[in-house]
Amino acid sequence: MDCSVDSENLRKAFRKMSKSLHPDTTSLPLDEAASKFQEVCEAYDLLSDPERRKAYDQYMNLSDSIPNYSDYRSQAVQSNSVVKKTAKEVRRPFSGGELFSLLLLGLVLLLSLLIGITVAFVNGRDLQVNPSWLIIPSRQSLIVINHF
Repeated sequence: MDCSVDSENLRKAFRKMSKSLHPDTTSLPLDEAASKFQEVCEAYDLLSDPERRKAYDQYMNLSDSIPNYSDYRSQAVQSNSVVKKTAKEVRRPFSGGELFSLLLLGLVLLLSLLIGITVAFVNGRDLQVNPSWLIIPSRQSLIVINHF
């Protein structure tokens, strides 16, 4: 069987099952729908990765051929060959829209900075201003007047 066709069929089956089991779209109770949806997502993560799928297939072949395969299962889990991925491990590249949004954000930031500097120069202000709460008055300028 061709891997690209198999991957495509797997993706289609996952999309169909995830739509029918999603907690927002199913008539199942919320807890049951959430657990089934999570199982479908974990299964797709496992089967969509060729290396993890190969390790899983080998594990299943061992479990079918050996009556007591608990030792093999613990060995497979310890070697991280069948362990599910966490969300922190999954990194996807930025999409075109996300890159465009970041570019626009950077351009707006630079444009705002240039407008601020231009306004400061036109009004004759300094670019670095000391805040009033930071200025310490000298003792000579303080004159205390007592009124009796």
